[in-house]
Amino acid sequence: MISHPRGDCRVRPLVASDLQKCFGTYEPTDIRNEDKEMLLTKKLKMGLFGFAVLFVAAVAASASADSRMPNGDGLGQVADRLADFKRAASQLRREAGTLDAHGRSRVSWQTHTHQLTAVKDHVNQLGVTLAELEALKPHASESQRMAIEHARPHLASVAQSTTRAFELINDNRGSVHFPEYGEAVSDIYEHADVLHMKLDAILDYEDAKTRLDTLELEPMSTAGS
Repeated sequence: MISHPRGDCRVRPLVASDLQKCFGTYEPTDIRNEDKEMLLTKKLKMGLFGFAVLFVAAVAASASADSRMPNGDGLGQVADRLADFKRAASQLRREAGTLDAHGRSRVSWQTHTHQLTAVKDHVNQLGVTLAELEALKPHASESQRMAIEHARPHLASVAQSTTRAFELINDNRGSVHFPEYGEAVSDIYEHADVLHMKLDAILDYEDAKTRLDTLELEPMSTAGS
């Protein structure tokens, strides 16, 4: 059964719950008559509009927030939120990988829509967390700031490609096996993969540097020099 999108998706000041209010859940189903097909078309269009608008708003809304916590506390909070962000990015990459695999099989367009919805939900979650991280960036270390800054373009690209894939399915429900859709799906996985890879590398470096700093090592003197 296709659930009806809840809430008003017009542009307005964003609150945290908006990301969940404006999207329907698209589950695999058989469309048996013209009325059901027209209903699905309307729901897809509403979801796509909310997806594009609210992702951008979620990233931008908290970016300029004034955070007044002590720097040490801020650094720890950035580390915690980045760890959450990395876990969610790993889940996004897994869902994008499943979607990419569907593109090489003969599954239905309904199954593709269901998987795209899973990707969309993870992007929404990541968008909210990224907004929080951008607000905390003044308290972040150099490598933490690098992770935050590199996340935004890849997450935005995943959102754009997911929206494009939804539009292509909406226009071509008879088959999803055509080049434009395949390119959109490939782009989703590529950016989700690079996002996770960069986060993994940067945060591993940050952890190693923190452990090294706690050792308070000094250069060893060379005998006879």
